[in-house]
Amino acid sequence: MSSDESSHEEMSSDDMSYDEMSSDEDVSSDDANNYSKRRERNKRVAAWWFNAAMCAADSRELKRGRKLSGAEYIRETLRGSDSYVQEIYRLTPENFRLLGDELLARGLPTGGDLIIEEHVGMFLQLVAQGSPIRKLCFDFQHSEETDALGAIDGTHIPAFPERDEPFKERWRNGKGNMTQNVMAVVDFNGNFRAVVAGWEGSAHDSLVLRRTIDAGFTVPEGRYYLVDGGYANTHQFLAPYRGKTYHLAQFQQRRPRNRYENAEELYNHRHAQLRNVVEKAFGILKGRFRILKDMHRYKYSFQTNLVIACCVLHNFINRHQKGQVDFEEDATSSDDSDDPDNDVSSTSANVSGGTDAQRGGALRDSIRDKLWNARRTN
Repeated sequence: MSSDESSHEEMSSDDMSYDEMSSDEDVSSDDANNYSKRRERNKRVAAWWFNAAMCAADSRELKRGRKLSGAEYIRETLRGSDSYVQEIYRLTPENFRLLGDELLARGLPTGGDLIIEEHVGMFLQLVAQGSPIRKLCFDFQHSEETDALGAIDGTHIPAFPERDEPFKERWRNGKGNMTQNVMAVVDFNGNFRAVVAGWEGSAHDSLVLRRTIDAGFTVPEGRYYLVDGGYANTHQFLAPYRGKTYHLAQFQQRRPRNRYENAEELYNHRHAQLRNVVEKAFGILKGRFRILKDMHRYKYSFQTNLVIACCVLHNFINRHQKGQVDFEEDATSSDDSDDPDNDVSSTSANVSGGTDAQRGGALRDSIRDKLWNARRTN
């Protein structure tokens, strides 16, 4: 994969199969930059808003063609005549502000450096004028890039070790089932960017990631993946705060839903909303391909290759049959997945420590503070 995404090398061993997949096309080093830009433009607006809130602490210097910030630009525009504002946004200035107030009251997630007027202005300009993302970024002075590349997590697939395997019990997971632990890298379009299949069901998620890094998996400097509490928090793998509310279902039960006890809870909620893309991808994958819930007694190497093949087919279907529902999503793979280690209160093995952990803590705290301060400002 490109340096703009993550650099991987194909690898395989007796206990691990690894492959790369592309949602739109095979990505080479020559067309990686074009692919990265195309992927950003095709993102859902909702995911785009969330990513704005997850901006990095050391945000990059933007190439500015004007001196007005995004907030200043929208406020200057709203000072225009009613007819001028209505031509751009299809709303009068009064109704523009009324819409923002109503969205805030209904719990629109805001954060980062964006005020509510910027959220509303970018969306209305997008739908009313058909403005490309590049123009919106110029007008509102925001970068097209997002520092979060996607999410990483593990899921369990039923497995049958070889009959002559002397350590069969290693495939028995925390729930007592014989499985293989499959780690996946999923982008914010719900496509599998990389898959590591074949690990024993008893293997901890963080161990699988650690060995994958040792085998060549890298993350571009200044970018990161979202992970759950089963992984250590570093500047490349951003985890939630431990001991704080995290799972989406817990936040949905609250009244009002946007009530947070502290800044860590707000961060955890935004993190969970974004990271849920990998849980949803697992649910769709297992819903589409029943073999992943009822594996047959094939040769074990074939079982691992089946998982990877299904992920490739998943991406192909997403590209050519987007929006068509021909299966029932597997609910067991959402939020609280079938991995008992998937919990922010669990004890995880370190992916890395020392400087990486310190940088991860500083990055997470910076994002937390930006989210909290923006919420208090709005």
